[in-house]
Amino acid sequence: MDTDAALVLDGVFYRVPGLSILQGVHLKASAGAVTGLFGRNGSGKTTLLKVAAGQIQPNSGLTIIDGTRLHKPSKRQRFAKIAYLPQASMLPADASVQALARSAGLSPDQVPDRLASSLNQKVRTLSGGERRLLEVAIVLGLERDYVLLDEPFTGVEPLLIDAIGRRIEQAAAQGTGVLLTDHYHQHVMPLADDAYVLRQKQCAPLNGDAALHDQLVEMGYFQDDAATRS
Repeated sequence: MDTDAALVLDGVFYRVPGLSILQGVHLKASAGAVTGLFGRNGSGKTTLLKVAAGQIQPNSGLTIIDGTRLHKPSKRQRFAKIAYLPQASMLPADASVQALARSAGLSPDQVPDRLASSLNQKVRTLSGGERRLLEVAIVLGLERDYVLLDEPFTGVEPLLIDAIGRRIEQAAAQGTGVLLTDHYHQHVMPLADDAYVLRQKQCAPLNGDAALHDQLVEMGYFQDDAATRS
């Protein structure tokens, strides 16, 4: 696999007692592009992102960052290059929006417009969507080379989904490689420059020359066209 200017997961195996979750996964997320990761519930998407972020150790396999091969979690090396947004909220409920923005080094123009009037509020007073928007802004504001986003759209209202999508596009346009997964596949597809489906414990790359929707239907990710409109 070409590893120049890319985050590569190569031959990743991960299992727990009695259960194999990943079996030889290969995935490449290029710098300056959004890579969509599709897969059914329980297919191992979150596990794969945690492996890339160094939060869990695979049984075997490599993470390759811009050509540098990492055999172990190597959290310090990964943190210098990778920012990770987990599914669960990561913000302290009693912190103020302004304090979090400052501690993350966000400039005033990096604070989402939706939160401009809420700077003095505690995180616990924000809606779920507003918290997610702030988390995405903080993670992207770290200006790492690669960003892993796990379910950034889930539980978020449409206007905030659009705001999050724009921030992801802006980050990619500025050279960040974004690896994105979400159950709301309809919000991932328009953003994705490249895409994979995680199924049968392996990643299958999708053909960039064909419509992602049609390929996902053909692969059985959707049961029928109505699934994309629900």
